[in-house]
Amino acid sequence: MAMSKMPPKVCFVSLSSYPTLTEKNLGYVGGAEVQQVFLAKELVKHSYKVSFITYGDEQTSTEYVGDIEVIKVYRQEDASRLSLVTKVRSIWKAMRKANADIYFHEAGAAGVVSLFCFLQRKKFIQYIPSDANVSKELAFPNWRFYHRIANRLDIKRANAVVAQSEFQKEMLEKNFGRESNIIKNALPLPAREMPQKTNPPVILWVATIGEVKQPELFLKLAEAVPEASFQMIGGGGNDLELYNKVKKSSTKITNLDFLGFVPFHIINEYFERASIFINTSKIEGFPNTFIQAWMNYTPVVSLNSDPDEIICKYRLGFHSKTFDQLVKDTRTLLQNHSLRKELGENGRRYVEREHNISNVVDSYIEIFNKLLIAS
Repeated sequence: MAMSKMPPKVCFVSLSSYPTLTEKNLGYVGGAEVQQVFLAKELVKHSYKVSFITYGDEQTSTEYVGDIEVIKVYRQEDASRLSLVTKVRSIWKAMRKANADIYFHEAGAAGVVSLFCFLQRKKFIQYIPSDANVSKELAFPNWRFYHRIANRLDIKRANAVVAQSEFQKEMLEKNFGRESNIIKNALPLPAREMPQKTNPPVILWVATIGEVKQPELFLKLAEAVPEASFQMIGGGGNDLELYNKVKKSSTKITNLDFLGFVPFHIINEYFERASIFINTSKIEGFPNTFIQAWMNYTPVVSLNSDPDEIICKYRLGFHSKTFDQLVKDTRTLLQNHSLRKELGENGRRYVEREHNISNVVDSYIEIFNKLLIAS
């Protein structure tokens, strides 16, 4: 069947995207949601019709944010008490209302989107959010049996799979027998020179506070480097107990400023001023925070995550691998302004070349067109 002359419609099933879409402070944000919102905005510029399915509220079931249609399901705070059947029905109802040519899923509704698209014979793209989704060795330990089955269903049933890195591509082939397209995470990159950094230097940590992010190690780092200033940003996500524990512990560390949740649309100010960015996660895919740091000329010191070894390959910071080395690498950068400047400039050049959303969107459009032509 020939591709329709009408602009194709893409629906992002991305339940937590509403705060990023609307720039409202609702206390939560995620990297997957940020990526999808900026991709959607670029697609609108290319005459695509775009809709989002998000958590709801008590005011309206549908609204528009610019040219993007937002179809709402149940409220986020009700999710824990609703049955799986009720949640699936609500999401499927919204997907039928969207009536899209292509559905896009990354995280937050495992198994739901792929089954709907299979039953309704709709095109479906699965984006791999984390290395844990494709590697048995790195899989999240708290995943229930349902999540493992749903994750496999999403990957196996997708009409196209998008990976973030060569590692994910290899794991998809090895563990799922799936081919994939590598499309790197991307953000809008405003033209700019190096921003004015805080003096004395500030060491920054940004993530949702949860077990996999290991926030307690950043507290430990601040205690190990008492001569430096540290800032910690992150909301509680689904682990309020850990959030409250970290917040309480932070009050005892005099050189650490715990800022809690900061909305995405204003967080760039902190990356601009920071001289070093720290990542302590057990596992990642390709963190948006790496891009945010490098676009602001801020080198990254990462404990575990170095996607395809780019940090080492392009000299964008340090991949420490152990906590003791993390302390040493942080001190090395802290004491060497010219090295910070050099690695920061490397980071800026790297993201301009590899992670600019205005360039990356073309790779998605190519996939969309192939799927629609094949309809």
